[in-house]
Amino acid sequence: MDNALVIAPDGSVSNTVLPSDPERWRAAIQELVGGGSDQGRYHREVLLHVRGNGSQEPNLTAWALATIWRDLQLSYLLYGTVVVTGPAAGEELSANLAAEVHAAGSAVTAIMKEWRDRRPVSGDAAEAELLAGVRHSIATLA
Repeated sequence: MDNALVIAPDGSVSNTVLPSDPERWRAAIQELVGGGSDQGRYHREVLLHVRGNGSQEPNLTAWALATIWRDLQLSYLLYGTVVVTGPAAGEELSANLAAEVHAAGSAVTAIMKEWRDRRPVSGDAAEAELLAGVRHSIATLA
């Protein structure tokens, strides 16, 4: 069995267990993301699985993590439910990286809650606030 994390567009992060059989593993990921999936490698020890034909809901947690892990602000968003796994089928996601995903989810959820009462002044300001919040939450893990 392979542990993975599921990041919902609302920022929530949940644990899941994937089958060890590679074919069933891929099918489980496709079911979680809601269709055919593409893989993105933004960290050498992590794969992000996203719906291949897209979704309308941006996943700000996954976008922020990918940006921070690559140390390069992505010029595009990630959409829909995202599944985070180890670097290959059957490889575990490390405890440290799992903690980073959970911390990022908590930070993004808190920031999005604040935005209900206080809207960011611009898209650039929103991106900067999200990235700063996620960086801070990850830094506090060390």
